[in-house]
Amino acid sequence: MLASTQRCLSMARTCARASARLSYSSTTCSIGLSRHSTSLQRRLPSSAAPRTCPSSSSLLPKRPLHRGFAAAAAAGGDGATASLVDRLKADMKEAMKAKDQARLGAIRFLNAAIKQREIELREGGGAVNDQEVIKVIQKLVKQRKDSIESYRAGGREDLVAKEQSELGLLEAYLPAMMSAAEVEAVVEQVISELGLSGPKAMGAVMKAVMARTGGRADNKTVSDLAKAKLK
Repeated sequence: MLASTQRCLSMARTCARASARLSYSSTTCSIGLSRHSTSLQRRLPSSAAPRTCPSSSSLLPKRPLHRGFAAAAAAGGDGATASLVDRLKADMKEAMKAKDQARLGAIRFLNAAIKQREIELREGGGAVNDQEVIKVIQKLVKQRKDSIESYRAGGREDLVAKEQSELGLLEAYLPAMMSAAEVEAVVEQVISELGLSGPKAMGAVMKAVMARTGGRADNKTVSDLAKAKLK
């Protein structure tokens, strides 16, 4: 009985010593790791901050801003194009405040036509500029004039008045037109410089004159003068 008790006590002392050794080893390892970590941090430069993963939005390519009619208005654009855009925006706001439906409708129709032209140019790799905006307005002006003639021939004076009102609104956005004498001088200059003659040169003369006048010459006036000079 006594021998058994002594053996139990001996085993308990042995287990206690083993446990103490394990605890000491664990504490020693922890202290060593802590000191090693502190040493590494001291060796690292202060600028070596931990890296973080960039957000998914920063990895996505930024889309270029579209430089169309609306973008030119927001960015200020260049020259007369920006001026035309700004005027249209301001006039639309005024028409809405004044509840001027006729003026508002004409401006909206003009904006829609410019947007359509912008889409056409974009498909061909081009962009809306001053000359293109003026061409759109001139096209609408011609349509109004043709409609006025048709309605007047049909005795529809009520529709004539409506078309004339819209015509006046559209023409207000065009640059100052050249006089017939000024256009004639340009036509003669183009024919002389290019050495053209005969009716077949009509297209080349028209193209050159319209490019030089920058939309300030009426198409019909240019056409009539070119025909007369190329006979």
